[in-house]
Amino acid sequence: MGKLYDSFRSSLLLTVVLCLAQLTAFAQTTVSGKVTSSDGREALPGVSIALKGTTTGTVTAVDGTYTLAAPATGTLVFSFIGYTPQEVAINGRAVLDVQLAPDIKALEEVVVVGYGTQRRKDVTGAVSSVSAKDFNPGVAVAPEQLMQGKVAGVNIVQDSGQPGSASTVRIRGANSISAGNDPLYVVDGVPLQFGTANMFVSSMQGSSPFSSQPSNPLNTLNPADIESIDILKDASATAIYGSRGANGVIIITTKSKKVGESVTYDAYVGTSTVRKTLPFLSAAEYRDFAENNNLAYPDEGADTKWQDEIFRTALSQNHNLAFGGGSATSNYRASAGYTSQQGVISSSGLKKYTGRFNANHQALDNKLRVSVNMTYGKIFEDNTPISSNINNEGGNILKDALRWSPTLPVRNPDGSFYQLGELRINPVSWVDVDDERNTDLFLGNANVSYDILNSLTFKVNMGHSNESVERFTNVPASHPAGETEGGRASINKLKNYSSLIETTLNFSKDITPGSNLSVLGGYSFQRFVSEFTFTEANRFVSSAVKWNLIQSGKILSNTSYKSANRLSSVFGRVNYKLKDRYLVTFTLRNDGSSRFGENNRWGLFPSGALAWILSEEEFLGSSPISNLKVRAGYGITGNQEIPNDLYRQQLSIAGSSVYVLGGEAIPSVLPTNFANPDLQWEQTSQLNLGVDFGIWEERLTGSLDYYRKHTSNLLLQFSTASPSVVQSQWANVGEVENKGVELALNASIIRNEDLQWDANFNISRNRNEVISLSNDQFSRDEIRTSPLSGVVSNGGQTQIIRPGLPLGTFYGRKFTGFDDNGMETYLDADGVDGADLVVIGDAQPDFLYGFTNTVRWKQFDASATLRGVVGNDVLNNTAAEFSYPNSAPGINILRSALDNNVSRAQIPQFSSRWIEDASYLRLDNVSVGYTFSTTAIPYLQRARVYVTGQNLFVLTDYTGFDPEVRTNTNQGGIAPIGIDYLSYPRPRVLQLGGSFSF
Repeated sequence: MGKLYDSFRSSLLLTVVLCLAQLTAFAQTTVSGKVTSSDGREALPGVSIALKGTTTGTVTAVDGTYTLAAPATGTLVFSFIGYTPQEVAINGRAVLDVQLAPDIKALEEVVVVGYGTQRRKDVTGAVSSVSAKDFNPGVAVAPEQLMQGKVAGVNIVQDSGQPGSASTVRIRGANSISAGNDPLYVVDGVPLQFGTANMFVSSMQGSSPFSSQPSNPLNTLNPADIESIDILKDASATAIYGSRGANGVIIITTKSKKVGESVTYDAYVGTSTVRKTLPFLSAAEYRDFAENNNLAYPDEGADTKWQDEIFRTALSQNHNLAFGGGSATSNYRASAGYTSQQGVISSSGLKKYTGRFNANHQALDNKLRVSVNMTYGKIFEDNTPISSNINNEGGNILKDALRWSPTLPVRNPDGSFYQLGELRINPVSWVDVDDERNTDLFLGNANVSYDILNSLTFKVNMGHSNESVERFTNVPASHPAGETEGGRASINKLKNYSSLIETTLNFSKDITPGSNLSVLGGYSFQRFVSEFTFTEANRFVSSAVKWNLIQSGKILSNTSYKSANRLSSVFGRVNYKLKDRYLVTFTLRNDGSSRFGENNRWGLFPSGALAWILSEEEFLGSSPISNLKVRAGYGITGNQEIPNDLYRQQLSIAGSSVYVLGGEAIPSVLPTNFANPDLQWEQTSQLNLGVDFGIWEERLTGSLDYYRKHTSNLLLQFSTASPSVVQSQWANVGEVENKGVELALNASIIRNEDLQWDANFNISRNRNEVISLSNDQFSRDEIRTSPLSGVVSNGGQTQIIRPGLPLGTFYGRKFTGFDDNGMETYLDADGVDGADLVVIGDAQPDFLYGFTNTVRWKQFDASATLRGVVGNDVLNNTAAEFSYPNSAPGINILRSALDNNVSRAQIPQFSSRWIEDASYLRLDNVSVGYTFSTTAIPYLQRARVYVTGQNLFVLTDYTGFDPEVRTNTNQGGIAPIGIDYLSYPRPRVLQLGGSFSF
C-alpha cells in the first residue's frame, strides 16, 4: 500500500505541476507599449501587431502606442511596410516597447499586376499605385475620383457636376478616333466590359431636354471597400491583357480582413453649393437695355435671379459599416454602404446602396487556398432635365434659367408657374418633368489555388458580372414642353452581363541566392452579352399615366436588340531576376475575338522589358542612394472596343419604302454596313524608358518615364460616298501617335515623434498627333467633327481631324475684332474668298500636374491636394450663344454683351472669339482631422473625426462655370473634347465625418 500511495502521490503532484504549467502558459495578460523607428525618434502609427499563430491582433495608434490582451508566454509579431518584421516573446511582461529597423529592400510595396503581384522593386514596367491611405478625401461616388490628380500621365475629367456623372479617364493620351479610349478595368481579377448607358431620349421637335451624358457603372462600387488601385501604363505592364490593353489597365483590389479589425463605421454629412453663377443681366440692367434701344419686352415688375431659383444648397450623407472575423485558416469581411447626395440643381440627386462580402480559406497546410469576392450595388438617380444637344427652340432647366427674362416672376398669384408658352418655359417648372435612372451591378468571382509543389501553383478564377440600367422619362401634357403632344414618355432598358473562366499555372523558384525564375501560363475565356430595349410614346389618355406606354399612349418607337461577343485567350509571362539586380520580363498573349472577321480573328500581342537595379551594385554602396533602377520596355497591345458584328453585313428595315407582292405591302430591307472580313484590332506599339530612384533611406523617392505610343490600323467609322445605300462603314484606317514625359516625386520631409510631413508631386506632358487617315483602299485629307449647339450659326462642326494635328483641334475663322459698324471681322489673308478657315485652338493640355501635402502633428492630421492643367483650350459654346445683343430682349444675355459695342445686326457666329484658355489650378480638397486616444475605452480601437472641403477655389481665366468640362455632343461616333455647352456646374463641398473601429 505504501508503494501504491507513493506512486499515486507522485502522479498527483506531476498532474498538478502540469496543470499549473498549462495555466501559466495560457494565462492572459495585458501588454502595452510603443513602437518607434530604430533611432527611437519616430513613432510609427498603423503598425500591425499579431499574436503569432492566431488572428488576434491590433494596430498602433497615431502616437505609436498599443494595448493587446495576450497569453503571457505568447509571441507578438510586429510588421510595417518599409520596416523589417520583428517577433518578440512576451515572457510575462506587461510593457513591451519595440523599435523597428528600416528595411530598404522591402520599402517598395507589393503592387498588383496582371494575374499576380510583384514587389515594386522587381517591376520592369510603368506601374503607379494609389492605396487607401492616399485616396482623395471627401465625397467620392466612383473609384476614379479617389485617384484624381495622384498619378502622373492619367487625366481624369468628371464629365459634369451632376451626382453620379461619368468621368473620362485617359492614360497617356487618346489612341483612337472612333473606337474606345477608356482603360480596361479589372476588379478583383475580373476584367469588365461596360456597355454604354447613354440612352439618349428623343423628344419634341428633334431636341431633347434630357441629358445624353452616360452613367458610370463603376459608381456601384463602394469607394470605402477599395484597398488599392494600380494603374498599368506601358505595354510591358498591359500586354498581359492583349487586345484590351492599349488604353491602359486600372486594377481595383478590394479590402479583406485585417489583423485586429472587427467592426468599423464611417460616416459623413455634407453640403454642396454652386461655386459661381454666370453674370447675366439683372432686372434693372435688362430694363435699361430694352428702353435705351426702344425695344418692347415682357415685364411683370419682377426682379428674379433665375440661377438662384434653380440652384440650391444640396445635402449629402454617407454611411459605411464593415465587420470581419475568422480564424488562423479562414477569414471574412463584409460591408454595407448607403449614400444620399443631392445635386446643386433642383430635382437632381442620387441614392446608392452597396454590399460586399470577401472570404478566404486555407487548407491542407496552406497548400489549398480559396477566396470569394462578391459585390452588389444599386443606384437610384433623379436627373434634372439638362442637355447639351438641344437647338435654339429646345430648352431645359439650365438653358431656360440663363435665357429667361429677369422681369418675369416664378409663379402666378394662384401659385401656378408663370409660363410664356411651349418654346419659352419657366425654368423652375422643369422640376415637374421626370428623368429617372436606376442602375444595378452584381460582380463576383471565386478562385481556387493549389500548390502542386512548393514552386508550382495551379489556379482557377471564375467570375460573373451583371449590369442593368433602366431609364424612365416623362414630359406630362400639363407641362408646356409636352402640351402639344399630349405628353411624351420613354422607357430604356440596358443589360450587360459576362462570364469568365481563367486557369493559370505559375512556377516560381529561387535558382541561386538573389536569383529567381517565375513563369506564368494561362487560358482565359470571357463572354459578354448586351440587351437593349427602347419604347417611346405620346398622346396619353391621362396625365396620371407615366410609363404604361403600350396601353395608354401612341407608340412612336419600339426597338430592341440582343448581342454577344466572346474573347478566348492564351497568355504567358516570364520574369527572371539575376543577383537581385538584373530583371527581365517577357509577355505574350494570343487573343481571339468574335468581333472581327475570319481573316483577322486572332491577334498576337508580345512585350519585353529589361531593368537594372544599380543600387545593388557595389560602386553605389556608400552613396545616399537607397534605390536606383533603370527600365526599358517595348510591346504591342490592342483595342477592340467597337460594336459587335461590324465585320459582316447587317440588314435593317428601310423606313416607309415598300413594294407590293401579291397585294401585301412588304417593307424594304437594306444593308446598314458592308461586310469587312479583314476588320481587325487597332494595334498600339509602345516604347517606355524609365528610372526609379530613392535617396536618404527612401526619404525622397520618385520615377521619371519617357514613352512613345504609335497606334495603327485605327478602327475608324467614316461616311461612304453617295449614292451608297450604306451611310457609314468601319475599317482599319489611319495612325495616331502619343509621346510624353512623366515625373512623380514622393518626399518624407519631416519625420519625428510629434510631427510628420509627407508630400507628393506629379507632372506629365503628352503630345498627341494624327499621323494619317488612309489605308490601301481609303484615304481622307481630314474629318470634320464636334457639332455646335444652340443658336450659334456658321457651320455645324468645330473641330478637325487632320494628319499633323492633335485630336481635339479647333478649326474655324480667326476673330480679329470689330469694324466701325460693330460687326465681327475675321482673318482673310488673301482678301478674295472671304474669311479663312484655320486652326484656332487645341483642346489637348500642355501639362497636367498634382501636388499633395499630408501633415500629422501629434493626434492632428491635415492634407491638401492641388491639381492643375496648363495650355488646353475650351470652346465656350454657352458664352457664344448668350453674348450677342440681338438676342435681347427676347432672351437674357451676358453682361459682357453690353461692353463690347457689338451691333444688334450681328448674329451669333462660331470663331476663335469663343475659344478660351482653360488652364486652371484647383484646390481639389483640404481635410483636417483629429484621432482620439482610445486606451481608456477597451472596446474602441480607433476614433477619428474630420472636416473636408472639396473644390474650394479655382484659379483660371476661363469665364464659364468650370474650366474642367467634357460636354457630350457626340456625332458620327467621334466624341469631342473641350466643348462647354450648358454643363452642369461642379459644386463646392463642405463635409463633416468620422471613422470608428471596434
